[in-house]
Amino acid sequence: MSKNREYAEYLRKHEGYTRDIIAFKLCDSIPEYAESYGDDVSFECAMIAEVWGGREKPFCIVNKNVLCGGAVYSGIGNKKMTSEDFQAGMVAAIGPKKAYATLQVMRRVNQQLPHVYKPHKYLVIGRFEDVPDPDVIMVTADANRIHRLCKVYTWKTGELVHGISGTAWCANSFPLVYRNKTMTFNMGDPPSRFMMQLDPGEMFCFIHYSLVPLIVENFDNISSGVVEM
Repeated sequence: MSKNREYAEYLRKHEGYTRDIIAFKLCDSIPEYAESYGDDVSFECAMIAEVWGGREKPFCIVNKNVLCGGAVYSGIGNKKMTSEDFQAGMVAAIGPKKAYATLQVMRRVNQQLPHVYKPHKYLVIGRFEDVPDPDVIMVTADANRIHRLCKVYTWKTGELVHGISGTAWCANSFPLVYRNKTMTFNMGDPPSRFMMQLDPGEMFCFIHYSLVPLIVENFDNISSGVVEM
C-alpha cells in the first residue's frame, strides 16, 4: 500500500499529472478497504469521474451497476438482458450520430477486441494510492505526458505500445491490457470524454500494474528530444 503511494506521488511530481491516477482491481469479495456501490447505476466512465470529483474511498461495482458495455470489457461480465433491453441498446448505439453505422459494423469492432472470458464478481475502483495490488492503473494526461509513458516502456523493453481507438472508452482500455499484461493508450469516445469532462488534449494510458516499477525507474533514461552527437 505504501509503495503505491510512493509511486503515485513520484508520478505526479515528476510528470506533473493534475488528475489522480486511478486503479482497478478485479476480485470476488469486497475488500475491507472498499465500499459497495449499492444499487446505484451509472455508465462506467461516469463512475470513474466520481473519483476525480472527490469520492475518497475506493468502491466496488458489479455488473448490475453498469448501464453500458463497460462491465464486460472491464472484467465483471454483463448482466442478463431482456430482448427489449437489447433492442433499446441497439437503438441508442446504431445509426447516424451514434456509435456505429450498422449492427454488422458493431460486430466487426467486437471481433477485433480480446475479451475476458472468466469474469469476476467485483471491480474495485479508486485512487492508485488507496488500492493495494491493483490489476491496472489509468493515467489521464495530455498527449506529451502519455507519449513519455509509452517511450519509457519501449526504451526498456523494446516492445512497442499499441493504441486502440474508434470504439468505447472501456473497450479501448481494458481488454488488451488484461490479456497481454501490457499497456495501451487511447482517446476514449465522445460520451466518455463528455461524462469525464476531459480537456480537448487529454488522453488515457492504461498500464498493467506489473509494469509500474519499470516505468517509474526509467523516466530519467528517455530522450528529452535534444539530439546529442
